[in-house]
Amino acid sequence: MPSPLRQRTGQAASLLFAFLLMGLSACSRGPSQSELRKIATSDEVREKRESAERDLRARADEIRASSPWGPPLRTTVVDTCARGGGKNYLDQNAPEQPVLSCMMRLHLYFVVDRPVAQILQDLRSMSAPTRWSGDSIDSALRYYENKTYEKPYTYPPSIGSRTGGEDLRWDAPGDEAGAKVPEPCPDHKAVLATCVSDPADLTLAVIRKRPGTLYAWTLTSGYHRLYRS
Repeated sequence: MPSPLRQRTGQAASLLFAFLLMGLSACSRGPSQSELRKIATSDEVREKRESAERDLRARADEIRASSPWGPPLRTTVVDTCARGGGKNYLDQNAPEQPVLSCMMRLHLYFVVDRPVAQILQDLRSMSAPTRWSGDSIDSALRYYENKTYEKPYTYPPSIGSRTGGEDLRWDAPGDEAGAKVPEPCPDHKAVLATCVSDPADLTLAVIRKRPGTLYAWTLTSGYHRLYRS
């Protein structure tokens, strides 16, 4: 049976450790939700947001003009500012994460009634409107050769552009919900979030009724990051 002195020493150590964790938690918590929202809606960030949207829409116009699949059936712009992790006080060597990250994504949705493997081979040989990574195309083709979509925990296959900032995802075969392109509007509590589609009333479920495979061509711009000063 431990002595009273050892018991008191252990209790004191436990309390000290608890207070230390509370202090670290308070330090790592960073700005409040309202403070971050004030930053996200400031003139500085608003100007960056508007510039990012202009650039993404200009790029989307280029894709519409030269897309091998014709005009998109729907366009959706998602803008999200989310709280980040900030500084890791328990691991001084860990890279610092921003306390606020703002990102805009523009999604173009197409339906193509051709085998996916043929589409991928066509994209490999194309230089416009996007040059896709050969490695990502090879990986996507192996997805079908190995029938990865038939295994548990499936996901939508995808390829990425050589320069970054663009990716192409599509519905995998079968009925696994996790392997389908999701609706992009955020369902989590963000500091600031908007989601606008054109046409506004056209859902992906309705688009999927068309013959062929649903593709989502996504353009991404991370336009603002805030680090702890």
